Amino acid sequence: MTNGDERGHGPPELLDDARDRISVAVINDYDLVVREVESMLAPFDDRVRVVGHDLDREASADVALFDTFAGRRRTLVRAAETVLTGAAEHVVLYTWDASPDFVRAARDAGASGVLMKTRSGELLVESLERIASGEKIGLDPTDRIGPTTRYVELSDRESEVLALIALGLTNGEIAEELYLSVETVKTYVKRLYAKLGVHNRAQAALAASTHQLTPRQVSR
Repeated sequence: MTNGDERGHGPPELLDDARDRISVAVINDYDLVVREVESMLAPFDDRVRVVGHDLDREASADVALFDTFAGRRRTLVRAAETVLTGAAEHVVLYTWDASPDFVRAARDAGASGVLMKTRSGELLVESLERIASGEKIGLDPTDRIGPTTRYVELSDRESEVLALIALGLTNGEIAEELYLSVETVKTYVKRLYAKLGVHNRAQAALAASTHQLTPRQVSR
C-alpha cells in the first residue's frame, strides 16, 4: 500500500506527525461527557490525538483522561487499575473541584495529574502535554487554597467584575469603569465571593486566573 495502513506503515512525514502528537483516551461512562471533552480537544488535533474511550492490553494511550463526572471514588478505582495494567503511560483525573483528600487519593492511585475543568481548551492541552513529558500537575494538596481553584459558572457581568478585581481595581474604580454605582459593584463582589468560595480580593484574583480572566498584557 502506498499510503500506509493503520499499523503505522506509511510516508515518514505522516508517521512523524503521529509521533509528535500525544494520544489521549477520554474515559467516562456517559457518552455526553466524553463528547464534550472531545469537542474541547478537537481544535488542537495537531497536538492531541483521541484514541478511544476504553483501554486494555490491545489499546493504549500516552494519557488516560478520566472525567470524574458522576463518580469520584469509582473513577479513582478505575484510574488505579489503569496504572497497574500499564494501558496508559500517564493517568489524569479531570474534575470540577478537588479537595485535599481527593488529591491525596489520586496521588496514591498513581495518577500523574489532577486537572480542573476550566473554559480553556488551550490550557487543558498544554497541561496534558506537560504531563506526557513527565511533569506532575495538581498532586500537592498544599498548592490549592480551598475551593478557589474551582471553576464555576459566572454571568458576563460577574466575569467582567472579576477580571477588574484581578487588575487590582477598587470597587470605586470598577464602578467608574463600568458605569455602575459603587453599591452595585459591591453587590457583584459579594456575589462573586460566595460563588467562588473566597474571602478577599487576593483569593478572588487567584480565581480569576482559573477562569482565564487575566489579560496577557496590561496597557498602562
